[in-house]
Amino acid sequence: MTRWNPQRLALALAFLAPQPALHAQAAPTRGETIIEAEDGVTADNAWKKIAFDADAKQFYVAPLNVSQRNTVDNSSAPELSYTVELDHQANYAIWVKAYAPDLLTANSFFAALDGQNYSAQYIPKAGEWVWIKLGQSGSLPAGQHTLKIKYRRSGVRLDRLLFTSLSAYKPGADDAAPTVDSAIPLPPNIPAPPVRPPEHVHPRLFLHTADQIRRIADLRDKVQAMNLPTSLPADPALREYWALNQAWKRLQAAADLPEATFPSMKDKDGKEVPDCATAVKSAQANALLYLLKDKADYGEKALSQASVYLNHPVCYAGASDARTQGNALLLSATVYDWCFKLLTEKKPLRDFLVLRYLEQAQRMEIGFPPLKQNQFTSHGSEAQLLRDQLSGGIAFYDEVPNIYHITAGRLFHKYIEPRQALYQAGGHHQGDSYGAVRYMWDVFAEWMYRRMDRGPVFERNQQNPPSQWIYMRRPDGQLMRDGDSFVGSYTGLRGYWAAPPAFMLPGALYNNATLRGEFRRQLVGWETADDLWLVLFNDPDLPAKSGLEDLPLSYYASAPIGMMIARTGWTKDNAVQLDSPVAVATMKLGLTRFGNHQHLDAGHFQLYYKGGLAIDSGIYAGVDDKHEYNSPHDRNYHKRTVAHNAMLVMDKSEVIIPGYANDGGQRHLDEPGSDEDMAQRVVSTELHRQIGGGAEAASRPDYSYLKGNLSKAYSAKVRDYTRAFVFLNLKNDAHPAALLVHDRIAASHPSFGKTWLLHSVGKPEVSDHTVTTITRTDNDYNGKLVNHTLLPSDRSIAIVGGKDLEYAVFDPVSETYVNYPQAPNRANNSEEGGSYRIELRPKYEREQDSFLNIMQVLDASGPASTPLPTVALGGENDALVGATIADRAVLFANSTEDLASSASFTLPAFSGELKVLITALAPGNWSVVAEDGAFRFDGPVSAQDGTLYFSVKSGGRYTLRPLATAP
Repeated sequence: MTRWNPQRLALALAFLAPQPALHAQAAPTRGETIIEAEDGVTADNAWKKIAFDADAKQFYVAPLNVSQRNTVDNSSAPELSYTVELDHQANYAIWVKAYAPDLLTANSFFAALDGQNYSAQYIPKAGEWVWIKLGQSGSLPAGQHTLKIKYRRSGVRLDRLLFTSLSAYKPGADDAAPTVDSAIPLPPNIPAPPVRPPEHVHPRLFLHTADQIRRIADLRDKVQAMNLPTSLPADPALREYWALNQAWKRLQAAADLPEATFPSMKDKDGKEVPDCATAVKSAQANALLYLLKDKADYGEKALSQASVYLNHPVCYAGASDARTQGNALLLSATVYDWCFKLLTEKKPLRDFLVLRYLEQAQRMEIGFPPLKQNQFTSHGSEAQLLRDQLSGGIAFYDEVPNIYHITAGRLFHKYIEPRQALYQAGGHHQGDSYGAVRYMWDVFAEWMYRRMDRGPVFERNQQNPPSQWIYMRRPDGQLMRDGDSFVGSYTGLRGYWAAPPAFMLPGALYNNATLRGEFRRQLVGWETADDLWLVLFNDPDLPAKSGLEDLPLSYYASAPIGMMIARTGWTKDNAVQLDSPVAVATMKLGLTRFGNHQHLDAGHFQLYYKGGLAIDSGIYAGVDDKHEYNSPHDRNYHKRTVAHNAMLVMDKSEVIIPGYANDGGQRHLDEPGSDEDMAQRVVSTELHRQIGGGAEAASRPDYSYLKGNLSKAYSAKVRDYTRAFVFLNLKNDAHPAALLVHDRIAASHPSFGKTWLLHSVGKPEVSDHTVTTITRTDNDYNGKLVNHTLLPSDRSIAIVGGKDLEYAVFDPVSETYVNYPQAPNRANNSEEGGSYRIELRPKYEREQDSFLNIMQVLDASGPASTPLPTVALGGENDALVGATIADRAVLFANSTEDLASSASFTLPAFSGELKVLITALAPGNWSVVAEDGAFRFDGPVSAQDGTLYFSVKSGGRYTLRPLATAP
C-alpha cells in the first residue's frame, strides 16, 4: 500500500504533515490535523492494532472480535477516543480513512464529536481504502475536541483521521502527497479565464509598475506640502487634495498603531469590542508604506499585524457577514502581494495567508468555489467575487493558480455580459442606493485588471450608469427615489446624498470630468473606511467639471431599465438649493424584473418641485433590523405596487406573495436562479420614446415622451395595459412643468377593480373628484402639485392615509385597510416615506378603462401660486384624448395599439401659438389638416418616436390622416 511521505507535505494546505504519536497536536497557524487511527484510546484493547507490512511501521485498527457479523448497538460497542487541539476557530471537515472487506458484513461504524449523538457512517466501497467525510462538522472553536468512534459492523478497519479547515477539500484515496494547488480542485463548470495575471512578479494587486507606485508617492508628497485648510475647502478644486491629505493622515495614524495590541472600539451598547476594520487598515497601511518606501520594517510589521488579525477569534466568530469576511480575504491577498519580497524565504507564512484566505472564502455566502448566489443581484453581485475572492486569485497566482482560475473564470463566464447590458443602458436596476453600491464593485474589478496591465475587461461604456444618478439629483440634495433607498436614513435634511466611490472609481479610471466633478461635490460624505482606495485610485490632478449646465435636460436609461428622467434645469454647481425653480420627473417602465432591492413598480412616476410632491412611498431602513429587508412593512407595502404611483387591479382570489397581503399590484418574482430564469423576466415592453421638440430639442427639449406595455408586469388578471407619459418643460420659472399620464387598461374580468394611485407626504385636497392638490411647506419647502383628472368621466377619488393608515393596504377579504407601520431609524434623516395617497377609481365595473391625468407644479404660496388652466381634449370614446396647458397641447391614441387610421380632434380657442404633440401613431407619413383648410402639416412618424409635433395659430376642428389617404 502507498504511504504518505511526511517530508513532501505542504505546511498549510497539504493537510498530512508529520505529527507526534498519540493525541496529535496542530502546529501553530495550521488548518489541518492528521491522527493515526492506532493512536486512539480504547478500553480493554477492544480495537486491535494491525500492521500493514512486515516492517511494522504503518498500522490500521480493527475491532478485536473480527468474527462478529451482526449490527452492534452503539451503546454497547467498544469505543475509540481521539483528542485534537485546534489552534484557531474555523469551519472544519472531519474525514476518516476506512476499509470494508464487504458491504454486507462490514460496511459502517458510529461517530460522535464533542458528546453529540452517535451517527452511523457508511463505507461506500468494498475491498479498498476510502476517505469518508463525517456528517458532524462545521464551525469549531479553538481548543480541545473529542471524536469517539464505535464499530457498527465488526469487520470495519480504520487507518487515519483528518481535521481540515479546507472544508471543500476531498483527500485522495491513493495517499499521494497533495500540492498546494491540488488542494483546490477545479470545478468542471468554470471555464479557464481568457486573461491571466503577469507571472512571477509582485506587486500586481492594485499596483504593478514602478510608475504607478511613484505616482502615488508623488501625490502624497504634493498634498503634504500644500497649505490646505483643516476642514473641507469651499473651493471645489482643492477638495480632492484636502481629502487625499486627510486620507494619508489617517492611514499613517493606522500604520503607527502598536503592533502587539489589537485595536478596540465601543459598540452601540458602549461595550469594548475588537476593532477589526482598524486592524485591517493598519496592516494594509504598513504594507503600502513598504511598497512606497522600500523599508523592511513596514513590511515586517504588516505581516505581523496580518498574522495577529487572521489568527484572532474575531476574524472567525466576528466575521459573520460577507463584507467583513471579504476584508479578511483582502488583507491576506494585499500583504501577500505587496510584501512578497519578505515572504520568499517564509513559505510557512505564505501558506498561512493562503489558508486563512480559503477558510474565510469557504464561509462566505457565495462559497468557495464561488458557485452560490447569482451574478445579477444580492451579495453575489457585490465585492465577494469582484474584489475579495479575485484579489486572492491575483496575489497567489504563481503558487496557487487554481484560485485565480476559479474566481476569474466565473467572472468572465457569468459576470461580464449582463453588466455590459447595464452599461449600454446607462442605469442600474438596484436603485438609487444599492445600485451605486453594486456598480462600484464592477469598476473595482476593472481597476484590478488595468493596474496589472491586463485590461480593459469591460468596455468604456462602463462609465455610463452614474449618469442616471446625476439626473436623479433633486435641488434639495436628495435623489429621486428608486428601489430600496437607504442613504436618506443617515443623511439629514439639506444634506447632499452621496455614494463617492461610485463616482470616484469610474471618474478617475475613464478620466470622466463630469463624474469627477460629482465626486468632488460628494466628498463631504467620504468615509474613512475608503482611505486606501482614495489613495490608490483617485487622481486630483485630473480635470473635473464644476457644473452641469451644458448637459441635456432629459435622460433615458434604456433596456433593461426603461426609466426616463426629465428636468427643467440644473442648480448652480449642482448645490443644495431648496428654492430652486428646477422641476424633476422620473417616468419608469421597469422593463426587466431583477428582484432583490428592485420594487414592483412598473409604470411608476415621481415629481419634484420645491419638495417631493408625487413621491415613492415607504421606508426601507427602519427602526431596527426587523424593519428593513423583508420586514412586514417591506414585504407587504414598501416594495409592492401599492406604495408607488402606479395601477392596482384587484383580483380578490390572487396570492401575489404567499403569506403576504394582496395589494392588487404586480406579480412578484424572487431573485433569478439562473441565466435561463433571467431571460424570462421581461415584464414590460417599450413602445415609444422621444426626447425632443423646439429649437433646442437636443439640450432643452419641449417634451419627454415614453410609452410602454405593462401587461406582463401583472398576472393574468390584466389582459392588456399601456401607460404613456409626457413631461412638458414649459420653460417658465413660475409654472415650470407639467406631467401627463395616460392609461389604457383591460382587465380579464369586469369585477377586477382598477385603482390609479398618487402618493404624497402631506394630506392632499380633492375638489369634486376632479382636482387634487398636494402642497409641501414643511422644512422650508414651497412646492405644489395640482392634478386634473380628465378620465374616466365617471370616477371617485378617495384619500387614504393619516395616523395609523400611513402605509395601509386594502384587504379584500375583510374589506378594511391594514396598516404596516414603519419609522426612520434615526432622528436626523431625510427619509420621505409619505403618509397619504389618493385612490382614483371608475365608479362602474368594466373590463376596459382609460385614465388621463395632467399634473402641473408651481409654488405653494406667493405670486406664482395660481395654477394654469387646463382644457380636456376628447372623451372616452374618441380615438384621441388629451389636454392643453399653457402654450401646449398633448394628444394620446386612446388605445393600447398605435393609431393607424384617421381621427379628428378639436382645439380650444387661444391667442398666440399652440404647440401640439400627438403620440402613439403608427410609423409612416401623416397629415394634419384644419377643417377650414387654413392649415396643413405633413410629417413623418418613426417607429421609435410615434409622434407628430407642430404648431397652430387657431383653435377649431382638425383631422389627422395617414398620408396615403390624405386629400
